[in-house]
Formats: sequence, C-alpha cells, structure tokens
Amino acid sequence: MPTVIQKFQYSGTLEQVTIPAGTTTIDMYLWGGAGAGGGSDAGGSGGSGTAGHYVTKTNHSVTANAGQTLELAVGGGGAGGGSGGGAPGGTNGKSKTDYSGGQGGDAGPQPYSGAGGGGGGATTLFINGSAVAVAGGGGAGAGAGQFSNGTAGISTNSATAASPGTLGEDGADHSGDGGGGGAGGGGADGGKGGNGGSGDNGGTGGYAGSDLVPAGGSSSAGSGVTPGVTTLEISGTQYYDSGVAVGSGGSAGSAGNGLAVLVFNIGVQANYKVAGVWKDTNNMYYKVSGAWKQVTAAYVKVAGAWKALFNSGLTFISTAAGFGNTNGNTSSGTGGSGGGGGCFIAGTMITMADGTFKAVEQVDIRDQVAVGGFVFATGKFLIDDLFEYKGIKVSGTHMVKEDGTWTRVADSKHGKSLGDDEHIVYVFGSEFRRIIINGIEFTDYFEIDEKQKLLSIGEKFFGIWREHDRQTQVDDVTILNNDR
Repeated sequence: MPTVIQKFQYSGTLEQVTIPAGTTTIDMYLWGGAGAGGGSDAGGSGGSGTAGHYVTKTNHSVTANAGQTLELAVGGGGAGGGSGGGAPGGTNGKSKTDYSGGQGGDAGPQPYSGAGGGGGGATTLFINGSAVAVAGGGGAGAGAGQFSNGTAGISTNSATAASPGTLGEDGADHSGDGGGGGAGGGGADGGKGGNGGSGDNGGTGGYAGSDLVPAGGSSSAGSGVTPGVTTLEISGTQYYDSGVAVGSGGSAGSAGNGLAVLVFNIGVQANYKVAGVWKDTNNMYYKVSGAWKQVTAAYVKVAGAWKALFNSGLTFISTAAGFGNTNGNTSSGTGGSGGGGGCFIAGTMITMADGTFKAVEQVDIRDQVAVGGFVFATGKFLIDDLFEYKGIKVSGTHMVKEDGTWTRVADSKHGKSLGDDEHIVYVFGSEFRRIIINGIEFTDYFEIDEKQKLLSIGEKFFGIWREHDRQTQVDDVTILNNDR
C-alpha cells in the first residue's frame, strides 16, 4: 500500500488538500504550540509556560472522505512576558482563527514588574469543515512581583465561558505594582487566563487548551515544559523535531511552536519485476515533445471505485485567510491591584516617638516612630513617580492627610511632579500605619487596596487594618489556589 508522508512546521497559514481517491486511512501526529513564561522582577522570576499537548491516531478511516478538503493548522508558541513598568504581556500563539492562545497580562505601571506570557495556539485537523483532531496549546506562566515569583502555567484545562469557546483567554493585567497573569491556550476548549498579582506579588498562570481525540486515539499533556512525546521516528523517518511544543521558562522568551505529521495510506499498489524481484512502482514518466514528464499518481477502477496504483506526493495549498487572532478571549481572571506603596528619598527626617528625628533610611526594625509606633519592616524601592509635597520628596502614590482628608500626593493640590526619572526611595511599616514628617501626617508603606479602604472608611481603618490585612491574605490564598 502506497504511503505519502507530509510534515508541517508552524507557518502562520492554513494548509489545505483534497483527499485523493483510493485513500483508505490517515495516521496523524499533532503537537500544539507551547505556552510562554512570564517576565521577571528584581525579586524573582516569572512562571514557566507549559508544553503543547500531543494527540495521535493511526488508521483513521477516510474512505468516505475522498474528494473532500482536509485542512490543517499548526499552532504557534506564545511569546514571553516583558519586564519593567507597564511591560506588555507576551503575544499569543496563533492558529486557525478562534483556536489561538491568549495574550499575557500587562505588568503594573509602577517601577518594575513582570508581565504574563502568551498562551500557545492549538494544532487542528479538519475534514470537510468538521474538527477531527485538536492538540491543545499550552498555558502561559505569570509575571513576577517584588515579593514573589509568578506561578507556572497549568497543563490541564479549565474551560473559558467566553465565546468563541475554543479561543484561549488573555491573562489579567495589574493596575499597581506587581505581575500580570499568564494567558490560556487555544483548544477544543480554550483555557482560562490567570490572575494579576495581589499587591507587589507575582500573578498566576493560565490554563492549557483541551484536546479533541479521535476514537481509538490518545493524547498527552506532557510534564511542565516538556511535551508528552519528545522523540518519534517511524521506519527511519524523523517525525518529532527538537524544541517542538516545549514551554519556555520564566523570562526565557518565546515557547516552542507546534508540529504536525500526516501519513496518507492509499489502497492498492503497482509493482514490477526486475531479475525475479518485485519492486514498488513509485514513479512513472511519459514523453511529451521529446521531454520526459513525471506522472504523479496513477489509479485503477475496481468495482466502480478508483484505487491508487501509486502516489508520489500531495500538493497542499497554503492560505493566510482564516488563520490567527489578534487577541484571546477577555480574561476571566482577577486583575491585580496594590503595590507601589509610598516611599521617601534618603535624608527625609522622620519624627520619632521620643520627639527626636531620624533619617528615613536609618529607621530600623523595633524603632518607635511618632503616631505610627513600633516599626516591624523596612525596605527600599526604585520608583519613577517622585513628587514634591511642601518640600518633602515622596512617591506620588503615597497617602497624605490634607485639610482633614486623606488623599494621594499625586492628586493633592500641593503635589508637584518631579518627572519620570528613576529614584531610590526608602520606606517602613509601623504598628499604627502612620508617619509624621515636618508636622505632616503620612501613611507608612502598605498596598493600594488598603489605601482604597482608608479612602472609603476613613480614620476607622487605623483601628481595623489588621483585620483587613488578614482578609487580604485569605484572598491571596484563594487566588493562588485558582478558586474562580
């Protein structure tokens, strides 16, 4: 029986062919595009993307499909998330329209965080307009924050509720300082996107797309960045190529593209005898005007049905129409908030509990500051939103009590921007969350969601901040466990 082997790497196009008469079965080996890793922060790396899924089926009957169109789309790997203030999420791995992965979530606009990686595109096989097999694209890793890494993509599927249901979701963005969520992969069911980080923390990874496996076939999601099949050679022909469907590590750039190998098994075969030995007829020629031309296929009719004597190859037509999506589905993940807490430049004099003064960079754990009380944390950051407030140089996100009302320095009538150059600033956390400088009351360092609480309930916040902090921690655990 003649066999025709066709191997397809990622091309950004659909590949179409008419199934020739006499074709009895098709063997298929499909790898989806992998998910990419998230971007890094100074405090750690982004999460890794997961491998593209593998789907295979041998001897898939196509006897009834002769003359119909077979369409193949190989999914692309997602691109890694960027790093820095407002860094963009990684671009999505493309595939047949509505089977692409999602875009990674953007990093927060504050000075430096990681963006989520792009999800992998599914590899799809259609016959006569109906899906026969789909190898899901990998889920992408999330971007990192200052205080934690982004989590890895998830190789299993949690299906998007958005439409089209085959398109992977975008990762959720971060609005403050922290990592963006990883995107979902395309598939028979597109994967959900991950959450942005809570505060200046890493986001959560996205889910892989699901598979469509023909009856009697099999699939594998692989393990982490490694696909389920990493070597495949049949009868001396190499099917798998190194790097195919391999997820990228955090901050490691683009993930591996998918791959497809199709084997057409065409009934009947012509043979000829040479020196008493039968040989396969693989090629025939005819002479036209003195020039030999190749016969690419020959058929014989048996009981009213055309059977192939041999076939030297199939001609696929490539088309960009119907391929690729600019974005994925809208993210169902929770957008990140918080981070970017207020800070002061070195030399800013803090009023201590005993009435003395100490430069902010010299304030240490266990010190007692005026109004704020016991100091339990200190740190320094790189910012690009420095303001001047009544002679005090402070980040624009910082909260200040002005005319009896709490407001951010950037929104204050006395706040004056000093440009977007980078500055090292210092900060500390205190028992009662307040700092006195030159008789002016500021908050200490805490996250933007806590600042929102202060704006909504006022001075009462200073008495219940621990309760609020505990609830925030519970919410963080819920996010990390992906309870959506």
